[in-house]
Amino acid sequence: MTVRRALAPLLAGLLGLAGSLGVTLYLHHQASRAVDQVLEERLRGAGETAAALLAGAPPTQARLAALMRSNGLEGAFMLSSALDIQVDATGPSGVKANLLRVDARRAAEALAGHPSVAFAYAVGDQPVATGYFPVRGPGGEVRSVLALEAGQAFSSTRRDLERALWVGVVLSALVAVALAAAARQWARSEGRRQVAAESASRGEALSRMAAMVAHEIRNPVGVIRGAVELIQARSGAGLPGKDREALADVLGEVERLRRLTEDFLDLAREPAVSLAPIDLGELAAEAARALARSHPGVEVSLEVPALRVNADAGRLRQVLANLLVNAAQAGATSIKVRGRPDGPRARLEIADDGPGVDPALRQRLFDPFATGRAEGTGLGLAISRRIAERHGGALRLLPGDRPGAAFELTLPLAPG
Repeated sequence: MTVRRALAPLLAGLLGLAGSLGVTLYLHHQASRAVDQVLEERLRGAGETAAALLAGAPPTQARLAALMRSNGLEGAFMLSSALDIQVDATGPSGVKANLLRVDARRAAEALAGHPSVAFAYAVGDQPVATGYFPVRGPGGEVRSVLALEAGQAFSSTRRDLERALWVGVVLSALVAVALAAAARQWARSEGRRQVAAESASRGEALSRMAAMVAHEIRNPVGVIRGAVELIQARSGAGLPGKDREALADVLGEVERLRRLTEDFLDLAREPAVSLAPIDLGELAAEAARALARSHPGVEVSLEVPALRVNADAGRLRQVLANLLVNAAQAGATSIKVRGRPDGPRARLEIADDGPGVDPALRQRLFDPFATGRAEGTGLGLAISRRIAERHGGALRLLPGDRPGAAFELTLPLAPG
């Protein structure tokens, strides 16, 4: 599926380029044929008209020069049956014709009374049209040949057509790039949609399971707690020390199970939030003091200015506590909490010097039950992210090769 999504933009771009180029080349071919036909007809008309006029008057260099100017020609000259140049509008007369310039076969056909127009040779990459027209005498016999060479006025249309071809090729490439970009964006959107759908499906299944598990655990845990507290109350001071410690351990495990069921319930339902303006710096300080009581060996440094955010103080305190406790339990000895405003949002970064997050775990770190610790449940970060999103914010693991792990919490600033 990933490979197909990656190839889709490339295939779309190639298909778009092939289609656009095919249409462009076809239109250029048809236009070239039409232009060639128009140029041939134009040169033929000029040659036949001039040959008819020259039949009644002797050709002169001035007349041929006027013919060139009026029709935008490159050259005009008269040929005898021996292929001598009788008159040349731009060169010497009475000399042998240059066979690199003159098509002897077509000149012979014109002497036989058959005019012709064709693209005979090229100057650079620009083909030049030439025409050979019989000039008849008073009795109708062919006495010479009028040779015409198309000039700038004839070739400019073809150059414009070539420029149009290159413009079409460039536009085809741009269309292909735009199509590939659109296909790539579609593939990305489709991938995100599929990921979101899969995540929603997993989340719904997990929520149902969490609600069921929490319901099945809560009642037995309550019974166990009540029984242990009843034993403690009845035994009083007569209970041996080891038994008191054992009962205290049982109550500790019961409390841990109670907290676990609460986490399950938070996972199964949308955490309710009651928004009010609070100081994010004060809340971070409270979370740091709570960590100092439970993990006195961990140093927490705070660099959080006065940032008022719209938040549920209890829920947000739970998020900060989760992040700090996770860092301490992972082995961090120093945690830095930095805050700053960023437009309409507040950004809070929690960075530690612990071992960091396993690269294999980074992609699914916020999934329920994803944890790198044997004693962890993998629910704290999942719940914390949901609480942040319920506040209109976000919680993410920052990328980078820094030591330890760094999380970023973003929240909307309170108005005013």
